Amino acid sequence: MISFDDRLRQYGFRVTPQRRAIMKAIWDNGEHATIEEVLADVQRADANISPATVYRAIDLFIARGLVIATKVGNDTVYEIHSEHPHSHLICRMCRADQRIDHARVRSLMDDIDQEFDFLVEPQHLILLGLCAHCRRLVGPQR
Repeated sequence: MISFDDRLRQYGFRVTPQRRAIMKAIWDNGEHATIEEVLADVQRADANISPATVYRAIDLFIARGLVIATKVGNDTVYEIHSEHPHSHLICRMCRADQRIDHARVRSLMDDIDQEFDFLVEPQHLILLGLCAHCRRLVGPQR
């Protein structure tokens, strides 16, 4: 795996302890880190890093493509950009997260391209719905 320092440099950032701590916090919280999780981890690592610094760094990371921000329901979640496209099924009730094979998503994108002459360029797709457990709890909805 490429180091945080190398990744920051790759995206044109100067490496600082603050940026390294923010990257580590996003990474450590998995593929869908909330801002609250990132702030808590950064504060544990270095209480001198202000929330404003975290917000500014994340905004810059997003603007340069290093971090992806995705809306999941009412929340925004963050993850470090991956060179490998991937997709998720996320339950809107319990937030269970299941990865799906990107080849299946790519097939859908190809169908959209054929039918609408529209090239979809997904790197990270999230589909919200109900997992099997929650679906049984709420009953049929179709």
